[in-house]
Amino acid sequence: MAATIKDVAREAGVAVCTVSFAVNGSAHVAEATKKRIFDAIEKLNYRPNQSARGLVTKKTNNIGLVVEDTVDGLENTILLDVVKGLGEATGDNNYDLLLSFQKPSTNKLADHLLDVYRKQSADGLILMGAAINQPYGELIKNRFPFVLLGRPTMPGVCHSVNADNEQGAYEAVKYLIGKGHRRIALITPCSLEVDASLDRYNGYRQAMEELGDGFDERLVEIGSFEEDSGYTETEKLLNRVERPTAIIAGRDVVASRVVEKAQELGYKVPEDLAVIGFDNTAVSQLARPSITSIELPMRQMGLEAAKLLMQLIDGEIRFDDIQTIVLPCTVIEREST
Repeated sequence: MAATIKDVAREAGVAVCTVSFAVNGSAHVAEATKKRIFDAIEKLNYRPNQSARGLVTKKTNNIGLVVEDTVDGLENTILLDVVKGLGEATGDNNYDLLLSFQKPSTNKLADHLLDVYRKQSADGLILMGAAINQPYGELIKNRFPFVLLGRPTMPGVCHSVNADNEQGAYEAVKYLIGKGHRRIALITPCSLEVDASLDRYNGYRQAMEELGDGFDERLVEIGSFEEDSGYTETEKLLNRVERPTAIIAGRDVVASRVVEKAQELGYKVPEDLAVIGFDNTAVSQLARPSITSIELPMRQMGLEAAKLLMQLIDGEIRFDDIQTIVLPCTVIEREST
């Protein structure tokens, strides 16, 4: 039978309210007494009832992760890596993680986020996804703790943790130039209205201007989240008079379609065409040939986002003292280059 607070009080030789004060930190308890209490807690393996504590402390000890449900976003390992990092941080601090998938509809997202705030079903939120980048005005107005997992639309307005997508694309070009390629094309992950896509485009453009033969707009195709994104774009690029010898795809799933279409057109990968993906998901590892990819530190991003949010919840960081954490990307070399 699980130990109760009365068992702890009896073992430590104190009143039940003294145990409560020590556990919740709601009143001063002498160090010697506190030591006896926590020794008793450890001996009896006592676990405080979080729901009961919440009635007193106004805390749920829940952190919400709100994820935009895109076409392939939940089929790769990105979310799993983020959750691993979040779990690493929250588990060590007695927080539970609540997961919510939302369709990219700004109005519904705004309503959902406000609902969490009004019902106080979580102490804070981590928002992940391009559309979720938008409807956080009410959260700011009500000073509800939240962290954006991704680059904020309006820098300096909210706390955020992000991968350096611009640096990642720059490194991809630098790597390919090191392999002897000069005609390097880019298929963006989606519309340039999405921050990550724009960052990767800018990183590619800067690298081509600084390290290559200059930026050529004809070597850029805009991808999408459609299931066939990558096929048409690859065919267009390879049918150009001066075709590229390497293609950087904005997502691994698109890179796999680049390889498929290139092989269908009679090109060998990597002998005739080098291919690099983005995100280092299971797709890049399982493809044949396996695909070189730019790894985003998603586990570390999840870890840092959770740590930052818990500091906001606990008042260790002021709501207005905006924190921006940007983590570098890495080239993971495989057979496609």
